[in-house]
Amino acid sequence: MSFAAIYYAMRSYNENQEQKKAEEEKENIIQVVDIENPVEITYSADDGSSMSFVKEDGTWYYKDDKETSLIQDTVQNIADTVSNVTAEKQIEDPDPLESYGLDTPSYTITVTGEDGTTQTIYIGDGADTDYYMAVGEKEEVYIVASDLPNVLEFDQDNLKETEEETESSDDGTDTASESSTTEE
Repeated sequence: MSFAAIYYAMRSYNENQEQKKAEEEKENIIQVVDIENPVEITYSADDGSSMSFVKEDGTWYYKDDKETSLIQDTVQNIADTVSNVTAEKQIEDPDPLESYGLDTPSYTITVTGEDGTTQTIYIGDGADTDYYMAVGEKEEVYIVASDLPNVLEFDQDNLKETEEETESSDDGTDTASESSTTEE
């Protein structure tokens, strides 16, 4: 057998294995929250802090302060993350919620879609690099990637658009998206 034939066979085998692995990973993902077109997000943390955002006419605002301009890309990233949550694993026959930090969650997030669908998400203790999560009535316990709680760790002042960003937006440049980081 020639070297080229061996190389081609090994390459084909490796590509096939990678494709199988990707398909298995996709099959193992559990869709837990799927809210289309989120229009309201309320979030509270165990430290007592909380925030609420609403989307009106395509623009995100603080629910109680529509005068403050927000960096839209950043708030939309939060909305996209909390409205489309997948879990890596569902815990079968879970222990009491205290075992996962879900009796007094670190974060409680309520997201409402344009159609009125509402889902409440509870983030508990860390599980290695992941976190425990429950939704709704907390009947099921899931393990989710750290992306979900990480998107909620921000300084409220970092969401506010500065005068410089507002002026740049007015002249057609988009510095708001340059000043925010979006993970997709």
